[in-house]
Amino acid sequence: MAWLVARANRDPFALTSLLMRVATWNLERKKPTTPRGAEAIDYLESVGAEIIVATEARTSFGFAGGQSLLSAPPCGSRFAEDERKVVLWSSSVIERIDIASPIDRTRFVAGRVHTTIGPIVVLAICITWHMAGVRYDPGPKRKPWEEHLTYLQHLTPIIRSLDEPFVLAGDFNQRSPRVKGGNKAAAEALANTFDGIDIVTRGVLPGCTRPGIDHIALSPHLRATNVAGWANDVTGNRLSDHDGAFADVELA
Repeated sequence: MAWLVARANRDPFALTSLLMRVATWNLERKKPTTPRGAEAIDYLESVGAEIIVATEARTSFGFAGGQSLLSAPPCGSRFAEDERKVVLWSSSVIERIDIASPIDRTRFVAGRVHTTIGPIVVLAICITWHMAGVRYDPGPKRKPWEEHLTYLQHLTPIIRSLDEPFVLAGDFNQRSPRVKGGNKAAAEALANTFDGIDIVTRGVLPGCTRPGIDHIALSPHLRATNVAGWANDVTGNRLSDHDGAFADVELA
């Protein structure tokens, strides 16, 4: 596998040992046929991850080789046919896992990936943003953070039910730890959901200048040996409204 070759003199993302690299990035619905969309995909692939969780992505991105699992298509006429809230990609074999849960399937997909360090369950997520369903016209409406909290409520028993090594990655739509002005109830719900689970991308990552909302979390069976990120404009062009993140992972 080319991504295992150490290229420290010319590649800041080079792996120097046999580890599993996981990366996640929200791609802001960009089309692969646009210059920025193509540039974002090229950069994400250059990170050299064995597992990628891309959110607000496209089925037409076409990561080189490997296999992908897709979340259910998002609802509404404003979404194109090739849009998905979550795309889980791996350089090796993925087996879809069907989990009985009321969690929003447009924002969740799970698979067992045959990785360098063994079979790992991957939960790929895009937690609902805080203003989802909030409307100011007559008709059914939600309060800010309501759907976000509901998503966490449904995610919690899924995490608690797993007894094998797992990675959870994607767009959390809130910073961790809570920053000034952050919603207290949402932060408390996130902490409860991830009780005993290590969100290794907390705070400001090397390569970034601000706390991110795209995160990677590990079960107690795993640990991160290296965690870093990249800015949304890492190439000099605005490729997303999110910063990206990666982690090198080994068995604990």
